[in-house]
Amino acid sequence: MLIRVPLLFAFPLLTHLAVMLHRPWLQCAAVGCAYVALFLKPLAAGSLRAWGGLLLFAAGDLLLLELGDGAYALYLPSLIIPGLVLSAFAPSLLPGREPLITRIADSINGPLSPEQRDYTRAVTWVWVATLGLILLVTLALLLFWSDQAWSVFANFISYLLLGALFAGEYAVRRVLFPDKTPLNFRAFLRSVTSYRPH
Repeated sequence: MLIRVPLLFAFPLLTHLAVMLHRPWLQCAAVGCAYVALFLKPLAAGSLRAWGGLLLFAAGDLLLLELGDGAYALYLPSLIIPGLVLSAFAPSLLPGREPLITRIADSINGPLSPEQRDYTRAVTWVWVATLGLILLVTLALLLFWSDQAWSVFANFISYLLLGALFAGEYAVRRVLFPDKTPLNFRAFLRSVTSYRPH
């Protein structure tokens, strides 16, 4: 559904505004947008479980606001999200495992050549290094810097870094493996997001 995109974009923007303006209701709106974006389909279908989850999520956020100005509700996603993605990428580089990017490329494009396997392994390493760096910088800003510095990095710079990595990897792949890469970036995104682990 098209509304999911603006909801996802609203999350970092509202989070940043909540930090800069010290407005707890903006924080509630931010986490509400994230929840609705993630569970849009069951919510739209009228799922009682999804709506119950939304109510519990909102209640939990309000409780966090009461306990500690809601700092945890703001900070945790910036650590949990890259941590979860990193936990999917990093173990796939262990000996005897197939790198995640290799698995995705193989499921989309069929059997890969040795050169393509080497390339996708290297790209998986780049994603692991980038996500690890984002996680470390985010944690360092939370512990040793200001909320404003953390918010700018976590809600804008980190997403820009990941977007640039995604777009750059597509451009490199178009040059190195044009026959195995969609002609436009939108089709590339669609092919990657359509991947489902077996």
